[in-house]
Amino acid sequence: MTDPSQEKWFSLPDLILILILVLAGILLSAWIFYPDNAEAAYVEVRQNGSAILTLPLDKDIEKTITDNDGRTNTFQIREQSVVMVHADCGDKTCVNTGKISRTGESIVCLPHRLVLEIISERSTNDDAPDALVR
Repeated sequence: MTDPSQEKWFSLPDLILILILVLAGILLSAWIFYPDNAEAAYVEVRQNGSAILTLPLDKDIEKTITDNDGRTNTFQIREQSVVMVHADCGDKTCVNTGKISRTGESIVCLPHRLVLEIISERSTNDDAPDALVR
């Protein structure tokens, strides 16, 4: 009779497979969750899902966007970053977001359906679709 306390839980091939799966999971997580290190070059302004402006981050600009209902948002581009300085919406979440400066970061004003997103040089020239719908 064999003693159950001396039985092996895993064989060597099992341990190698587990190690490979753990390393693959770590690499996949790093690839998905770490942002693109491309140089932030522009801020893209979208309202109602459509791009209405693309402005460079290397110039100091203050811009006010007014929607069809007369509601306004004012943002500033200073020192390679963007900040929403005024919004006449109720919750002011977009104003409280603070500065954004890295590719992929965004400021969203849901009541006014306005999005400010930092994009890289190469994403402005990308003509590939974001999604395909069948």
